[in-house]
Amino acid sequence: MVIDELKAQLQYTINKYGINSIQAYNMSLMLSIELDSNYKPNTLQSYYNDSFIALTEYIKKSESNPNEAKWNKYAVNNDYLSSQTIGYIYGDGFNKLCKEIRKELREI
Repeated sequence: MVIDELKAQLQYTINKYGINSIQAYNMSLMLSIELDSNYKPNTLQSYYNDSFIALTEYIKKSESNPNEAKWNKYAVNNDYLSSQTIGYIYGDGFNKLCKEIRKELREI
């Protein structure tokens, strides 16, 4: 695993050059960059998940599908993705997503 290798390299560098050495500092930066680039959650996916949950709750409470204008107004006020964006990420459009959510809510 990459992280284990980097941790081992960092430990080796600290043992060889000391914890306050420039080499240890550079190695810790490499480890930090690796963690940030490979293990940080995808921000767009996070926004999509939050928006999907909010849309599901919106549909559940109102017992109807919002039109795009209503959802966009709600989304702007609550920091969610617009109907166009959430529909694009879903792959079949906003209205199809709403229909699928209502279908799943009925089955519960």
